[in-house]
Amino acid sequence: MMSFFSWSTSRDFVLFSTPHILSLCILVIVLLSMLILKTQLRHPLTNVVVRINIAIVLAMSELSFHLWFMYHEKWDISTTLPLQLSSISLFLAVFLLLTRRFVVFEIIYFVGTASAILAMITPDLGVYASPHFRFVHFFIAHGGIVVTTFFMIMIEKYTPTYKSVWIAFVSLNLYVSLVFILNLLLDANYMYLMAKPSSNTLLTYLGPWPFYLLSLEGITIIAFHLLYIPFTFTKWINTAKDNSKTTQFNR
Repeated sequence: MMSFFSWSTSRDFVLFSTPHILSLCILVIVLLSMLILKTQLRHPLTNVVVRINIAIVLAMSELSFHLWFMYHEKWDISTTLPLQLSSISLFLAVFLLLTRRFVVFEIIYFVGTASAILAMITPDLGVYASPHFRFVHFFIAHGGIVVTTFFMIMIEKYTPTYKSVWIAFVSLNLYVSLVFILNLLLDANYMYLMAKPSSNTLLTYLGPWPFYLLSLEGITIIAFHLLYIPFTFTKWINTAKDNSKTTQFNR
């Protein structure tokens, strides 16, 4: 058990290893289960219970992360403040689950989903391979963000607009500007705005600093639009159905 929570390990995380792929598959299964059980999940009592429980799991995952650092006396203001995009997305996810505020959904669907999916595909886990606490925490926290946004779409029937794409993009850049200033004040590297992570992630292939930040802006715009495409098709299909019904009625 102590090895599960240990600070140092003898095994590095391996990209697309069996535990990595299995974790991604578990997330897909959870999302498909939500789709299959969407009628039951819309029952008022069930809906509230599920939302609160997801919120509790997310909150506990973040709390356990900080307690783990404190236990090993590694918590530091320059590295461990909850300023990373995943932490902010997690807090927004908890707030969204408890309040169902649409403006929060607009931001977290694009910002949280895109960043969480990219993070899970190329995790920055270093020496923490499965079944270490950091590995488990990482996929619960990031997977929980994705589960939250898809819950709001499939169960609550929330639909982002094209305006939501740019609301999320502007909100993200405002937050990035704030974190950049904090990095300068704290001599930190939150959100990897000052330097790339040491492990092999997407940033590895985007050029040196500061050019990888500009590359990320382009990738972010593309990712946000890709996340919006399914809703564009849905609107086209619904418009076509409405036009068809109108034509039949006029006849």
